[in-house]
Amino acid sequence: MASIAYITDRNMIEFHRLNGNRTMNFWRPSNSKKFTDFKPGDLLFFLAKGSERGRHREKGIVGYGRFQKAHTLSFRQMWNVYGTENGYASEDELYDAIVKVSKNKKMPKLMNCLYLTDVVFFQAPIYLSEIGVAISNKVESYIYLDKEDPQATSKVLNKAKETGVDMWMAAMSETLSQNFDLEEEQIKHQLSQIIERAGDSFYTESEKKRLRRLARQTIDQKAEEKKITELIKGSKTELVCYTGERIEILIPFVYTSKDFYRKLQYLIGHCALMKLEFSRWSEYHIPLHFEIVGEEPLPAEITRAIDALNQGEERI
Repeated sequence: MASIAYITDRNMIEFHRLNGNRTMNFWRPSNSKKFTDFKPGDLLFFLAKGSERGRHREKGIVGYGRFQKAHTLSFRQMWNVYGTENGYASEDELYDAIVKVSKNKKMPKLMNCLYLTDVVFFQAPIYLSEIGVAISNKVESYIYLDKEDPQATSKVLNKAKETGVDMWMAAMSETLSQNFDLEEEQIKHQLSQIIERAGDSFYTESEKKRLRRLARQTIDQKAEEKKITELIKGSKTELVCYTGERIEILIPFVYTSKDFYRKLQYLIGHCALMKLEFSRWSEYHIPLHFEIVGEEPLPAEITRAIDALNQGEERI
């Protein structure tokens, strides 16, 4: 999982903030530096021009959005598709803004469009030096936030929790004020990092298909119970449901009679490691609660083992 801090036009950011926009098209000239690792669900932080401070003129992070999709469009196509989601009230204003930041002061033939959702702005800028991350003031476009410190994204989100969400945007956006929680965002990011390190090479391709089917069925079942359950970022099968009191981790499990005990050992080890990693890296004292999902009723060995793990017993 990657997070990017991207140097951003302050006027565009202010337009989205003042209008309470939770979605936006983050545009870049097509000849911009290419991303090597940036996938749907990753976070793009806004390193805003105009927020500089100190002798080194350090730029501050003023918010972020969640990357959903990317494509390439001409300027006219981009305006027709996204309109004011491009960050300007009129086509002429957008045109002038793009020309201004273009290296040759001309409109590029094509624009790279990164569509962001769940956009959030902070009450005050967050400076990377405050969390121990050094950034050169010569950076022209973006940096990978977690390249030097794997916990950098988590630290930014934690700092944002202290700073708070922009009050004007919260007032403009009913969805943000009622449902948004920076603590939940940070926890989800930490879980995704754990999943990324663990991998999923234990199952065969045909078994993975069964696991994905179980995951989809579980999401639908939990929706009927009025529980919002979603895939952990980086996993195609493992799910999370955040209740505020605990974090429910739902893990689909398939096996045959021949490989049952081998798979059971893997399952328990996987859950125990996830619990250990989360307790090491997370500042929150919210328990992980595991639920195993099978294609049919689970054997008693699994139920006993998971119950013991959920109760915090050292011996399984």
